[in-house]
Amino acid sequence: MGIPGIRQIGTCGATPLAYGSSGEEVVEIRRQSRPTLIPRGRVLFWEGEHQPQKIKIVEGVIRAVRLLENGNRQILAFYWPGDVVMPTRSSCQRITAEAVTNCRVQRSVVSGICQQDEPCGAHQILSETLALVVTMSQKKSIARISDFLLRIRNHLPEDPKRPFALSLLLPRADIADHLGTSLETVCRTLAELKMKGLIDLPNRKTIRFVDLPGLLRIAGD
Repeated sequence: MGIPGIRQIGTCGATPLAYGSSGEEVVEIRRQSRPTLIPRGRVLFWEGEHQPQKIKIVEGVIRAVRLLENGNRQILAFYWPGDVVMPTRSSCQRITAEAVTNCRVQRSVVSGICQQDEPCGAHQILSETLALVVTMSQKKSIARISDFLLRIRNHLPEDPKRPFALSLLLPRADIADHLGTSLETVCRTLAELKMKGLIDLPNRKTIRFVDLPGLLRIAGD
């Protein structure tokens, strides 16, 4: 899900074995087709790095980051299980991809970059960024944060210890850097939504949606 707008999910299965592949090539292809563990905080690839693979998120959350000239970061998108991070036409990535949580990903080598039936990774990020700009320019902070919570709701896993509660996988700093606001604003807005009876926050990593219609009304403002 991540940023609203068109999203390229794609398919990313095991890479077919080419006729005449050597034994070493077969082993490498099969190795890459198996999901691998990416620890929380690890970088999958850096901006500008040669990265000609499709990366399917099997488990966990990945953030797409651009570093700004002032040293701050802008999180352009979040990738959830089932999403695919696509390569770009030049095969040099325009973003840095970081694991927000412990992740399992499946890498798939592609024979060519940006086929006609597969949008380029640069186009993928462009559509995400344009949708984010519209959201940031037309909504107040409380509306942006409410809308964001609603959009990620279906991606959040259930908290096994608390009935009707979901695990809030994203740090508040990530939410702030994605929506173009401050950490203080995110914390204050979440407290305000809780005070209004729209959500409950049993702890910093758990959220319970109490009044969805009310949250939708605020998100539409």
